[in-house]
Amino acid sequence: MYEENNNNNYTYEANYTPSEPEKPKNSGGKKAGKILALILAVTLIGGASGFGGALLANSMNSNEISVSADDEQEEEKEFINTVTAAPQDTDGKDDASLGTLLNVTPANGELTTEQIIHNATPSVVLITSEFTDAQGSGTGTGIVLSSDGYIITNCHVIETSYQTYQSSGDVNPFENPFSFFGGGYEAITQTAQADKVTITMSDGSEHEAEIIGSDENTDLALLKIDVDGLIPAILGNSDDLSLGETAVTLGYPLGLGLSASEGIVSGLEKEVTTELSSGGTATMTLIQTDASINPGNSGGPLLNQRGEVIGITSSKLVDSTVEGIGFAIPITDAMPILEDLMNKGYVATPKIGITGSDITAAVKRYYNLPVDSGVLVVSVEAGSCADIAGIAEGDVIVAADGKEISDMNGLVAAKNKHKPGETMTVTLARNDGNIDVEIVLDETPNEEATDE
Repeated sequence: MYEENNNNNYTYEANYTPSEPEKPKNSGGKKAGKILALILAVTLIGGASGFGGALLANSMNSNEISVSADDEQEEEKEFINTVTAAPQDTDGKDDASLGTLLNVTPANGELTTEQIIHNATPSVVLITSEFTDAQGSGTGTGIVLSSDGYIITNCHVIETSYQTYQSSGDVNPFENPFSFFGGGYEAITQTAQADKVTITMSDGSEHEAEIIGSDENTDLALLKIDVDGLIPAILGNSDDLSLGETAVTLGYPLGLGLSASEGIVSGLEKEVTTELSSGGTATMTLIQTDASINPGNSGGPLLNQRGEVIGITSSKLVDSTVEGIGFAIPITDAMPILEDLMNKGYVATPKIGITGSDITAAVKRYYNLPVDSGVLVVSVEAGSCADIAGIAEGDVIVAADGKEISDMNGLVAAKNKHKPGETMTVTLARNDGNIDVEIVLDETPNEEATDE
């Protein structure tokens, strides 16, 4: 059984399911080759040693292509397509300029790969994160969003997971010296945010950054350095992409300094599910590319032929079992999230207000359900949007916004395409037929805001 929580995930209780149910001749050349190989080896080892943590596993279903039929809300369009000339005061906070945003095309039209890299380099930065609790550090890439110091990156660049151990029973090394080694402790996975984040610009200057906000579900984070006169990246429109378009990545992978890679856009609207370090999973709709994405590229730009940022790359989403497949978060999807991080410090996530369960054969038989798949509503939170819309215990959610829902992960993915206050249509399967119900989504309470 799944229950909604404040991290916008669902926890699963297993006990809910009913019981029923080639060599050269010149010796001088050999020596030079050995020296060169040694230098390269030392360089690679030295460069790679600065990475801490491990990439999370993810699963990809190449058949899952999600096409969103919903138009962007007017407020989001306004935010994405408008250049904010000066800070505006909102709720006592200063909103900074977001620099040049969408629908901006260089006057010369399409650029050569060399021009793309030359133009984008000043807007791509190296990020170094230091973790006290996790006793390590890591590196990633960032994109300059505004001239006054806002920088985009991935959440996992400035956060990491680590393990601690706690007693799982009575451990007394004086009475039993083997008790400590006999399983007396269990590993606990925890998540830590970087205690110090350093931004290194393309000119070599370094600046300490403030973490404005992060969101693990979308793998996005927003940083700020106290510097003016930066060159913001030109952002493109990822909604206008076509298969086969040029795609260039730029970043700081494997400790090798600024590196670029060229490929194509090899897939659109690919749904990838990844495990979250805080528990649960998140399903994201992403751009697929064969341009190389390696650890350290995370948070860097995926650029089109006009040198515009069309995506934010993430090495976390690269499947280690395959080659030539990388993913990037579409920039148009990212902008509303970054807007929330800038204005609130967190992402306002939608909430339905139900506890639900996937439908198994045993569950179907036990409850005599009219369908084989979907989400069984086990309980409804009083006063929630689900309650107000008339959703009741025993209902089965089989579709959301016209797209079939087979399990709770599908429902969560559909819900997360919306923002709190937006309307989502769900289809309920009842014994007397299917009905469509419109629900105005609630906002999941933010833990930090609640503590204040």
